[in-house]
Amino acid sequence: MQKHSLSIIMPAYNQASGLKRAYLGALGALHGAGISDYEIFIVTNISPIGSHDGTPDIAQQLANSDFHVKAIHYNSYVGLGFKYRETLKLASKEYVVMVPGSGDCVVGKMVDVFRHIGRVSVIFTYTINPKARAFYMRFAAKTFVVLCNILFGLNLKYYNGLSVYPRGLLARVPMTADNPAYNAEILIYLLKSRFDYIELPQEIRRPSTGPGKTFRIGSVFGSLKTLMYLFWNVQIKRVRIKNSSI
Repeated sequence: MQKHSLSIIMPAYNQASGLKRAYLGALGALHGAGISDYEIFIVTNISPIGSHDGTPDIAQQLANSDFHVKAIHYNSYVGLGFKYRETLKLASKEYVVMVPGSGDCVVGKMVDVFRHIGRVSVIFTYTINPKARAFYMRFAAKTFVVLCNILFGLNLKYYNGLSVYPRGLLARVPMTADNPAYNAEILIYLLKSRFDYIELPQEIRRPSTGPGKTFRIGSVFGSLKTLMYLFWNVQIKRVRIKNSSI
């Protein structure tokens, strides 16, 4: 069986209580899937008021103890999509995945995702236990899924789960979103361009403390703006990523 290499982008915004668990979970999934060639980018930033809970320090400690880990810190507030897009420029492995620094991904299911690497162009997941999230988070996620499916003629179960892409393919996607809709932007471009894909189940843990870090009013409006721009590009202008397999 061919061995693939993987770059893990691990954004961690005020995730001091979950970051080490996320790191150890990623290591467990890599080992379980037999992936030995990997790198982990832990990406941190401060809050809009200039504070943090110690997450950048934990990230640096992990980087100091494991040569596979690189700690990247922004001394300003930056969005999830910005962190993903900028870190992608540093990635060197064949495939790329974002694993949240909250540590809420169950390792066993993550192993199954990693084992599918190389079988299709696009791998993404849907949550099988959504009640692990607060009601307002479930409502927002469901509304987002329904809106995306209607706007783009798709029938996906989820747009914000673990997603694995070939790094070379990502380089061809015109990514613009700085907000949590960045993964929907990538998925919609690739699926509307008829790249092959598989949806896999993903189980999550109930957050140990506090609300979801990605749910902010600014993020909601930013995500809606991204969808409007994406609708113009994909549905009106018919922008597609060249797919040599069709």
